[in-house]
Amino acid sequence: MENPIEVKKSNKLKIALIVIGEILLLFSVFSCGMAVGLKKDRFSHKFADNYERNFIGREKNDKHLGSMPAPLPKFMDDFSGRDFRNAHGIAGTIFSISDSTLIVLDRDNKENTVLVTEKTLIKSQRDDLSRSDLKTGDEIVVMGSPDENGVVSASLIRVFNPNNITK
Repeated sequence: MENPIEVKKSNKLKIALIVIGEILLLFSVFSCGMAVGLKKDRFSHKFADNYERNFIGREKNDKHLGSMPAPLPKFMDDFSGRDFRNAHGIAGTIFSISDSTLIVLDRDNKENTVLVTEKTLIKSQRDDLSRSDLKTGDEIVVMGSPDENGVVSASLIRVFNPNNITK
């Protein structure tokens, strides 16, 4: 028969080992979470550094981006010189407005047709606008899906020059 004192010591040892094991498990989960967080932070920090380059483009004379344009990634060499249209959005100036369509001139002065529906959300800063608030000369960004003819069905139109808007 076992000595009751030895049984108590054995139970205490088991409990201590379980507690230490749980602490090590929690520490490893915490360390993994920290590693993932740091990786996300590095990505978003680099993304923010290149925001203008990613979404506005590489202008050689743009002073706040420096005088040297960023080189295109190697896989883009095959695409240089081709005339690609904007896939999921357009940024530019409204050239003309008809019933449910806008003609938008992009930064290359190419005309893009945008379809505005009743589901299209039109915003200027935090204000909601209607289609009748849009005017020629407004600087806008359009997000939507193009059809097979290249007409972009707008889901969101963001107006960037609210001075032309009358409420």
